[in-house]
Amino acid sequence: MSELDKSVRVLGDFFKKHVLEKVGKDALVYKDRRVTWGEYSRQTDLVAMGLIKLGVKRGDRVGVYFPNWPEFIFTYLGAAKIGAITVPISWRFTPQEIKFVINNAEISVLVMADGFFGMDFVKNLETIRGELPTLKHVVILNKEKATGGMISWEAFLTEPGPELAKYKVEVKPDDPALFLFTSGTTGVPKASVLTHKNLIAYTDGQLIASKFEGTDETLLLNIPLNHVGGAVMAVIACLNAGNKLVMMDMFDPEKTLQLIQDEKVTVMGQVPAQWAMELLSPNIDKYDLSSIKAAIVSSQPCPSELIMAIKNKFGVMPQNAYGLTEVSGAITFTQIEHGEEKLKYTVGVPINGIELVIMDMDDNIMPEGKVGEIAIKGDAVMKGYWKRPDEDKRVFDKKGFFHTGDMGVLDKDGYLTIVGRKKEMYIRGGENVYPPEVEEAIAQHPDVFMVAVVGRPHPVYGEVGRAYVIPKPGTQPTVEAIKGFLKDRLARFKIPEDILFREQLPLTLLGKVKKLDLYKEMEQEFAKK
Repeated sequence: MSELDKSVRVLGDFFKKHVLEKVGKDALVYKDRRVTWGEYSRQTDLVAMGLIKLGVKRGDRVGVYFPNWPEFIFTYLGAAKIGAITVPISWRFTPQEIKFVINNAEISVLVMADGFFGMDFVKNLETIRGELPTLKHVVILNKEKATGGMISWEAFLTEPGPELAKYKVEVKPDDPALFLFTSGTTGVPKASVLTHKNLIAYTDGQLIASKFEGTDETLLLNIPLNHVGGAVMAVIACLNAGNKLVMMDMFDPEKTLQLIQDEKVTVMGQVPAQWAMELLSPNIDKYDLSSIKAAIVSSQPCPSELIMAIKNKFGVMPQNAYGLTEVSGAITFTQIEHGEEKLKYTVGVPINGIELVIMDMDDNIMPEGKVGEIAIKGDAVMKGYWKRPDEDKRVFDKKGFFHTGDMGVLDKDGYLTIVGRKKEMYIRGGENVYPPEVEEAIAQHPDVFMVAVVGRPHPVYGEVGRAYVIPKPGTQPTVEAIKGFLKDRLARFKIPEDILFREQLPLTLLGKVKKLDLYKEMEQEFAKK
């Protein structure tokens, strides 16, 4: 149940309120398309009934293979209305990555576009179609591209019947609504299971902490919808508050600035790399950015110089934030009234409904000022990983705390400072990259004996990948050959920027690469630049 509105138990309940109060007002804006709250509710009902017609039931998984288009959101929330679970698939994924997600989540219906930005979605699917045993139906937006039994979007949309109401009342707060894939130490991606209760509880706290709880705000979305920042912090936050969502299908600094001016955007959350690219625009002073009331910097540490630059150009002190997919989004935010020092050097205090502690190796809660692992409890924390009880046992302790794998310290005011990552993930321009997954792909190259992947600093993307490779004896692989080998195995953002060949790597007694030594080596390298 929403703390902000007691009548809301599941995601579909939000539509009842907003349609009554603002039926003719804009809910979604994408290029020249403007979708009112009335049309938003109707489109999600049409999708919901279309899914019922295809045999989708509560708890079934529906794949969504779209860029940031309104149809993505219609499918996402249409599925939620009948208790089905949305599984986003990145438009950047290779056929093998798509196959993994569909098979792992046991997707029965896939709703998709035919392509985007040079990517042929139909060809990608055709490549793997015979290897998808659970996939029964494919719905495609462009009817001209419907082949091999695909159903057109027009034919899929179905006028609501009495069945829809029956399905809606069966949905429960603890029912899963969203699967978002993350990875971990094994390199095998796993799905975080986020429920209606998770998403509602999370956005209740987010809206208050980010000063976004008003009902006449406009949020700009220019990050992928297959990430928690897009699917939850943007879509569900706007659904919760009844605010307008302005969508971009691809990040572009100049177009972002133009949209802020044209749509009078009031709230914007971006990773540091996006803010930096906008600030570097030679035309930034030509735009009226005065509508911005909340500027949120999330996903990775933000240099104090960038924070001050945002304040100077956008006219508002930004908020720093920290979060994870498994806890539904950013669960700490700095508060402007607490001063610039807190903003520069911390990621803020927990949102309402979140208990955040620092623990030692034995799961004992540490006092303020002591470094340990960040652990979190609350209604925003995921139900668990899809069919991974082994991972659930590893990340949840006996007290119910979720162990993040990140190291931090709390000060006397409850502000969190991130000290480092226990996990190895790095963030390239807002995209999460998991080294074990990349290492596994590189290791399949016939000339590679051993490989270690780490993130290294980058002036624009924040971090990029660096692979240290030991070639097999008698071979001489090239950078070009390995990158070409990866092109069909990994999304482009996962392919390392640097590939360095070494005769040996620092190893532990057990034969594991000592990545801390590689990080120290990089620190010395970049300190000289």
